[in-house]
Amino acid sequence: MEFMSRNNKDGAAAAGGHSKKTNWAAKIIRVEVFIVVVGCALLLASLSIFLALSGNLNNEDKLVTSDKYQAVFLNGGSTSGSVTYSTYFGHITALNSKYMVLDNVYYLTTSSTNSSSPQLIKLGCQQLHSPYDRMVINHDQIAFWENLQDNGKVVQAIKQFVKQNPNGPNCSQTTNQTQSPASTGTGASGQ
Repeated sequence: MEFMSRNNKDGAAAAGGHSKKTNWAAKIIRVEVFIVVVGCALLLASLSIFLALSGNLNNEDKLVTSDKYQAVFLNGGSTSGSVTYSTYFGHITALNSKYMVLDNVYYLTTSSTNSSSPQLIKLGCQQLHSPYDRMVINHDQIAFWENLQDNGKVVQAIKQFVKQNPNGPNCSQTTNQTQSPASTGTGASGQ
């Protein structure tokens, strides 16, 4: 019987030792699970903060002074190593990471006879293709843009144009820009 009681003691000790090992392993697993859960929660929290702030990283539209004109410089490629820009003036009415909407659009052009004196042109019926007075520009085509002060030469020229043309440009007049090739004598009309 002593043998039996000794076996029972050994069995109890072995069972107790085994349960201690099981408890220790369970505690380690609980700690690992806790670390993984906390890590995932921190990762999700950081991702949420990043996504919330990345939307705010493109708060470029808040920099637009809506009651002022803006100049928009578009990427125009390079010429002899120097970068050239196409520049438009107007009111930015929408701006996000994909596109910009520019309304009330003007641009400068120079004539070949007097290149030192640029002429302000209103986008619209004055061009051969007669576009609406709105441009939707892909954001990746924009080099930069800036708000313009009212006392600048471009804004003064725009205000002068508006004063002289309160109803917009006279679309019934033909200009050099709106004449068709046939009317200038360079087309195939037989003239």
